Amino acid sequence: MTTFRLPPLLATLSLLGLTGGAAPAAAPPAVKALAKKKGAANPAGKLAMTGLAPAKLVPDLCVLKYRVSTSSPECQAFFDQGLGFTYSYVWMEAARSFETALKHDPDCPMAWWGLARALERWGRGNATKALQKAYELRDRASHREQQLILASMQEKGLVPGVGDGERRKQAAINTLDNMLALYDDDEEAWYFRAQLSGGAGLFGGQASAVPFYKALLRINPLHPGANHELLHFYENFRRPALGWIHAENYIKSSPGIPHAFHMQAHLATRLGRWGKTSDRSARAIELQRAYHKFQGVRATEDHQFSHHLETLLTSLVHDGRFGEGRAIKAEAERAGFKMWASVFRLCLAERDYAGALGVAEHFRRRDKVQASYFAALVYLKQGDAARALPEVEVLQNAARARRNDRRLELRLLEVQGLYQCQTGAGPAGVKLLAKAVQKTKDDYSHHAWGNGAYYMEAWGLGALQAGKLDAAEEAFLEALAHDPGSVRAALGLQVVCERQARSEEATRYANLARKCWGRADEGRLMAELAALRKDRPSLTTSATSGESSSRGTR
Repeated sequence: MTTFRLPPLLATLSLLGLTGGAAPAAAPPAVKALAKKKGAANPAGKLAMTGLAPAKLVPDLCVLKYRVSTSSPECQAFFDQGLGFTYSYVWMEAARSFETALKHDPDCPMAWWGLARALERWGRGNATKALQKAYELRDRASHREQQLILASMQEKGLVPGVGDGERRKQAAINTLDNMLALYDDDEEAWYFRAQLSGGAGLFGGQASAVPFYKALLRINPLHPGANHELLHFYENFRRPALGWIHAENYIKSSPGIPHAFHMQAHLATRLGRWGKTSDRSARAIELQRAYHKFQGVRATEDHQFSHHLETLLTSLVHDGRFGEGRAIKAEAERAGFKMWASVFRLCLAERDYAGALGVAEHFRRRDKVQASYFAALVYLKQGDAARALPEVEVLQNAARARRNDRRLELRLLEVQGLYQCQTGAGPAGVKLLAKAVQKTKDDYSHHAWGNGAYYMEAWGLGALQAGKLDAAEEAFLEALAHDPGSVRAALGLQVVCERQARSEEATRYANLARKCWGRADEGRLMAELAALRKDRPSLTTSATSGESSSRGTR
């Protein structure tokens, strides 16, 4: 685990470099002069606006520097740190850093401006009061800074005569356009302009914002905000490969911020780069644990932590790393995060049938359809079609009442198809599973988080059970085309080839399966292969896996 520590004074001073801000940075004071200010970097007591303990400087957090009008190196350092957190959506820490900057220079207008932005996004504190304070202190700001503050005031309708709605926005746009005509290297102006052009919401915004983000990257290729927003944009624009360079540069820009590593996993799951997904997600969690300890933050106060944990759990399950997955599950539960769907997938994948049924029963009172879907999958994986039938019937009845529920339709196709493949109606079951594939194979939203091969794997497994080897081969090949890391597709093709005496091809798919699960728990790969061969090898597992008690039920 990475352990943060407060940087030495010399390292703190190195945070004050210039990469395209307003005015050239003044020479920092001597190290001895800074050393005399005992406790200045961490004043006692809670901060007035945020109610938080003061921020600490995190070494190597973010490369972004933006010189502002202040004579305090500490104020400048905390301002830069606030920007780094802002561009990673870590609103609480951004607000904490900006307000800590004000402890060192209460009259720094840009620190008030940054605090206003952070408070607004965080949804706490008085963002309007902070922005008005920045405006009151504008005479202490450079001309560039005055324009940024004015544009923010106009956007919020806090300047007399600015108008309402779109007129406010247009006034702010005019101010920023005039500013960029004079200062075309100003990074904050370009970012602000992108936000007003359609990127004001989270997650990349509209295509109209893209040229402004790209212009910003011409000035600073490692600007964290531009790279983060473009990463999200191309993810949502259904061109995730185009966002990969921005994911790489986002990490380079913010090596100490967990979210930068997590964000690459967004694209990696869509592009089948599962190794990157697991490694980057694990690094994000490592950094978050260190951050919680360093700043004294509870896991529940970190609004990104549960999502990061769930993303890591998803990739670990995909890669057969169930032991690590259970550790993440336990960590999430200690923090109060449940992640029911991901935990169900973990239990089902490692054949912890009792655990999987426990998740199903959790939903039984409030969502019987969800409970029946989960229970049906458990019983079908055990090969217990008789117990699966009542659960399948619950979905059938619900589907008749909810004809426009697409998710329910797909779930019914899946479990009904698998049921028929196990009960002598194989051709009909294979058709139902193929229908689920047809409805989702071109659905970009379904492919999110590595789900693109899900129904294809089910189609192949059902066809294999029904003895329809031609359909099984087609299904598994499609699964590998949509997810090159699909171990079940590789193993399924191995079994298909074995049954047809295609030994050379079987060996090739066996090697591919080993590559897919190169970091899987010991014995898991052979367990999956044995299940597809309708065999039950002995497998040593922990008592919590539920596997020993389930042998012979399939």
